[in-house]
Amino acid sequence: MIARVRATSLASRFLLTLLITCVLPLLVFGWFTLASVRGLIDTQVVATFVPRLCQDHAQKIEDRLRQIYQSCSVVREIARRALESDSELAAFEEQIELVPDLLDNYLDLLMLADADGRVAYWQDGQYLDPTTRGQRAARIPRTVAAAPWFVRTQRERSAVFLPLGDSLYLESCTEARPRDPSAHHLALAIDVPKREGAPGALLALIRWQQVQQLLDGTRSALLDAGYPSAEVFLVDRSGFLRGHTDRARYGERLEPETLRQRLLFDQSGEVEFENAAGETFLCGFRRLGNGAPVDFALGVAIPQRELLAATDSFTRVFLAAIGATLFVLVVWSLVASRAIARPVHELVDATRSVARGNLDVHVPAGGGAELGELAAAFNQMARELAVGRERLAGAEREKAWAEMARQVAHEIKNPLTPMRMAAQLLLRARSEHDPRADAIAERLARTVEAQTEELLRIASDFRQFAGAPSRSMSDVVLDDFLREVVTSASALFEAGRLQLHFEPSAGTTHVRIDERELQRVFVNLLQNATQARPSGVAVRIASSREGAVVVVRVHDDGPGLDDGARERLFEPYFTTKTSGTGLGLAICRRILEGHGGSIRLESTGAAGTTFAIELPIAQGLPAVP
Repeated sequence: MIARVRATSLASRFLLTLLITCVLPLLVFGWFTLASVRGLIDTQVVATFVPRLCQDHAQKIEDRLRQIYQSCSVVREIARRALESDSELAAFEEQIELVPDLLDNYLDLLMLADADGRVAYWQDGQYLDPTTRGQRAARIPRTVAAAPWFVRTQRERSAVFLPLGDSLYLESCTEARPRDPSAHHLALAIDVPKREGAPGALLALIRWQQVQQLLDGTRSALLDAGYPSAEVFLVDRSGFLRGHTDRARYGERLEPETLRQRLLFDQSGEVEFENAAGETFLCGFRRLGNGAPVDFALGVAIPQRELLAATDSFTRVFLAAIGATLFVLVVWSLVASRAIARPVHELVDATRSVARGNLDVHVPAGGGAELGELAAAFNQMARELAVGRERLAGAEREKAWAEMARQVAHEIKNPLTPMRMAAQLLLRARSEHDPRADAIAERLARTVEAQTEELLRIASDFRQFAGAPSRSMSDVVLDDFLREVVTSASALFEAGRLQLHFEPSAGTTHVRIDERELQRVFVNLLQNATQARPSGVAVRIASSREGAVVVVRVHDDGPGLDDGARERLFEPYFTTKTSGTGLGLAICRRILEGHGGSIRLESTGAAGTTFAIELPIAQGLPAVP
């Protein structure tokens, strides 16, 4: 009962402390962050996004009109020669076709008149209906001497943009509704000077659909940005809409008055206004200038509710996050205060288990940072004790194997010398034509000698595994050493049985090794590969630097190893062959461990077997890849 009261008191104190130290600062921080981020988002949208959008797309319209104006200026230069003689007029018609996109995309009508106003050339654009070309030809006058645009051009002797409106000479041929962009053209009249006398004139009707496409592209960008109700429009100097993403508003007077006045007299800026339905909009605008051939203002109007939608969404999410955080903090404080004692009891029970010899015990890391750290330290201690016990058992097994290996080596060496002497005596009798020597004795002598060599090899394996050989260590460049190994191995094995490839990637990395012992490791791996596939095997040796070690991978395309062989591959006296001591890979592992390295089976299967050898990089020596 007392413990329960104490636990309840601890929970209450913990909750009160949490509310004072965490919840109150969290509320203050949340309010400050919400106000700051909301202001930042509003500023970015209103002061950065809308003005930049107006500037970028106004520049696109300016560039398009300037491009058309420059193309017409090129035609003007060509027309100067055409008005000098009739022979040049035919060449003029051919040269017009060479001006890029002029009649294909930009113009619906191009007309050339001489100094007297006689129409010397006209051509309609590719976008007009070819079936109504006869009607258009009938509306082209023989002379435009009395036309206001011609009179003005001759008088001012400059390029003149006529007000946007109905299409000169094409009114009944466009077959478009009055508020359709294709029913409108921007007329450009340019004087064509002559050497003597009054100038001629060039009239170009610019397809307004070109500008409308740019307005539609601006609206598409706004739709992608999340503003579905945005409007994009062009206003001329008289305050009338000459382009709008809503085609029905073509030719209307821009309303309200405050918006119209700002767009007519200011170069750029932002203005708030209410439409006829009472909805508040923010309009960013910029007047076309800096070389634009016409005087328009581009406006981008976005409802305030859509501009601030991101801010409102952020506010809702942020408030929900604060509420959820407060709830989690309160619940967690109640649970944590009651859970502090539980890890202590678990640690006590785990300590008793370790004392009884159970090193597989694991304590969950709970109860706060301090108790969690204590539990982690306890688990680490248990793991290290288990590893130490395994190492001790392994050392005892290795010691037993070593003692047995020395004993076996001692036993099998005794009969080697008399066996060799007997074999040599029989061979000598054969060479001296001794009547006691016959073919059977010769075969017997050679068999005894071959078995002697086998016994010597077995004894050498046992001695190598059992002893601690003295090593002659030296610093070598790994790739250079591997090249020597590949060269010597190629000469050692039959060419038909082993195809050896070397892929050096360790650069000038140095390692400290006993070259004779390490060469034996690679020869043993190559010998195992050839014995696994006597018909012929391909082996690839590749080196690389990986962090503080170099890795040499030996891959063969042999048949691979089964699951049982993988687990016992490096055990002494284990072999998958019908002959041999089974000490080869165990000796390889001992050699590499003596060098501070390791060997492991990286992969095996139908695609072949790969052994990975790791060696530490020699300290203080270059290791540049």
